[in-house]
Amino acid sequence: MEAAAAPAGSGAVAELGVAHAVVKVVVAGPFGAGKTTFVRSACPDAVGAERSVSDGTSRLKEQTTVAMDHGTTRVGAAGSERVVTLFGTPGQERFSFMWPLLAQGMAGYVVLVDASRLQSLAQAKGILRRFAAIDPAAPFVVAVNRWDRDAQAATEIAGFLGVAVSALHAVDPRDGDQARAVLAALVERAHSRAAASPAPAPAVTEEDR
Repeated sequence: MEAAAAPAGSGAVAELGVAHAVVKVVVAGPFGAGKTTFVRSACPDAVGAERSVSDGTSRLKEQTTVAMDHGTTRVGAAGSERVVTLFGTPGQERFSFMWPLLAQGMAGYVVLVDASRLQSLAQAKGILRRFAAIDPAAPFVVAVNRWDRDAQAATEIAGFLGVAVSALHAVDPRDGDQARAVLAALVERAHSRAAASPAPAPAVTEEDR
């Protein structure tokens, strides 16, 4: 009997039950939130395509991702590590057409946000909505960069973004250990969701009829 084909976006989650499976994670977020730094800190082999910024956003950073950042890393304790492959999206709105393409087959996604800029928070809220529309069942975490906890309560940020407080994770994207800790939290969420989901029914073939 042939197995049913998995729906788009569910394959990577189903594979979380297989030892040493490669877990695909998308890293999204507003322009200048720290996505490229996050991917490169987490993944020693990371590569990307950047171009110089020539518009008004150059005050935030000199270069921006125009295709994607990509790298592979391992997360988890020894003996139960998961191989995670990261796909970092461009943050500028004109490249948003790439988001659904990069999201195909993802096990989950990370949305980076710069908590020191209200514009970044507002844009992150829109990005969360876009990804929820792309794959409503996909687990996610919000990695909060430049978070002054004395000035911004977790409930305030979570309420503004429309997410649970448990989804927030403070991160310095320059720190590889912190970046991998965020990924480990996402992988754990994806694994828990996959374990709780019922197995798909097998496809009925002509031979079974």
